[in-house]
Amino acid sequence: MLGGLLWLVAYGLSVPLGRENGAARAEASASGLSQAYFAAFTGALLCLGVSLAGLHVRLWRRRKTSLVGLLLAALTVALASTNAALLTGLLGPPRFEHSHGGQGVMAACASAVLLGLASWREPLLPRRVSAAVLATGLLTVVLIFASTLPFGPVPAYVVDDLPFALAGAAWMALGAAMRAHPGSG
Repeated sequence: MLGGLLWLVAYGLSVPLGRENGAARAEASASGLSQAYFAAFTGALLCLGVSLAGLHVRLWRRRKTSLVGLLLAALTVALASTNAALLTGLLGPPRFEHSHGGQGVMAACASAVLLGLASWREPLLPRRVSAAVLATGLLTVVLIFASTLPFGPVPAYVVDDLPFALAGAAWMALGAAMRAHPGSG
């Protein structure tokens, strides 16, 4: 739920950041607003990666099926941790590796798909929740690619991070559904 909330916060910060930067790519050290945006985005990835790894732990009877999902969740955590360390400024000026962010998002989405499939087979979660985990992973990727299309007079900075806001809302709903189901963690 926290990862989803942080993606919503990141989207809320991305709109004024987009107005501030125009078509230029934001840099983490450019302003307090950009630092807050990248911190929220990185925190969301970190939380989602840890949550997906926790889902694998709950799938102890289906370890082989969900092992690749765990490895992708671990990759998400590693990439987000690297960006978190870079954002602190301890290793030079605060910066955000956009490639790490993109790879982390794709790894988290692929992990969600695989863990959604694994949880579908295991009676750990209601089938609708398992299907929602799988669908959230798939639809996030589809929405990311769709957000690159021009939307008429709508500025790109309004649409670019919208998939993360939508996925964030879905992750928050999934977190609530998992908490409501006994034994799902």
